[in-house]
Amino acid sequence: MIPTWLQALVLGVIQGLTEFFPVSSSGHLVIVPALLGWPHPDLAFDVALHMGTAGAVVVYFRADLAAMARALVARGGGPPARFHRRLTVAVVVSSVPVALIGLALKSTFERAFATPAVASGFLLVTAGLLVAGERVRSARVRSAARIDAGPPGPARPSPAEPAPGDIHTGADASDPSGRRLDELTLPRALMVGIAQTLALFPGVSRSGTTITAGVLAGLTREAATRFSFLLALPALVGAGVLSLPDLARPGMFGGLDLALGVLAAFATGYVAIHFLLRLVARERLTGFAVYCVAMGVLGLVGSLPG
Repeated sequence: MIPTWLQALVLGVIQGLTEFFPVSSSGHLVIVPALLGWPHPDLAFDVALHMGTAGAVVVYFRADLAAMARALVARGGGPPARFHRRLTVAVVVSSVPVALIGLALKSTFERAFATPAVASGFLLVTAGLLVAGERVRSARVRSAARIDAGPPGPARPSPAEPAPGDIHTGADASDPSGRRLDELTLPRALMVGIAQTLALFPGVSRSGTTITAGVLAGLTREAATRFSFLLALPALVGAGVLSLPDLARPGMFGGLDLALGVLAAFATGYVAIHFLLRLVARERLTGFAVYCVAMGVLGLVGSLPG
């Protein structure tokens, strides 16, 4: 019998990596225990792991989050304050759809989490979304290259107030027509937020869905990824707050096991954010789509009776 501390450690590492890699942490937390013959983690443990990855977002983006908080409290300010104020509003607006739908259909999504075959099938959906996003980006890049090769056309309008150069806005030289975070409008942010509701189903990656939606909304891949990670914080914290009563109930993991899992989720989540932000600046996400297909097929085969 595998000791519970080792199960907690393994599941914490899986949560930390797959929360931010576009491969669905919820799907893996359903499929992996089923394939290994482990009991399905209770809701309290799942919530605790999500708090670990929420902590990784806070620590990694601490400077951005502090600037966003200061921009909300202080009136006026220069371009940095106005940029962070607009970004904060965009995150809040984008978080509304998932909160409303998650509350309205809570029981439906909880039933889906109990079925490994459902999570496996939705991993294939995640793969399709990633491929679609990359195809749209590639088409945009090719179109921009054709325009550059042709006669000069009208200049692309600049944002009303560009962010200062020391702020990471997700500019991408390989995608010159892609929009940066300082060009993110509320309708485009809301489009990302609506897409995030799909990730309430296990197997649909939250980061994969929001990054793809950001690219479809015209953002560069890096800008979409940065916005996706900031958007993760309200979703993770909100889910944790709603599930606080479950944390008070005894579960399959003791206090030390729980702490080990949370620490593992925090550490690997931090590494995953750092890695993915650098990866998206130079590589396509189709490799993750291939992984989602492989994992989805493995999960479907493993869920067959007999």
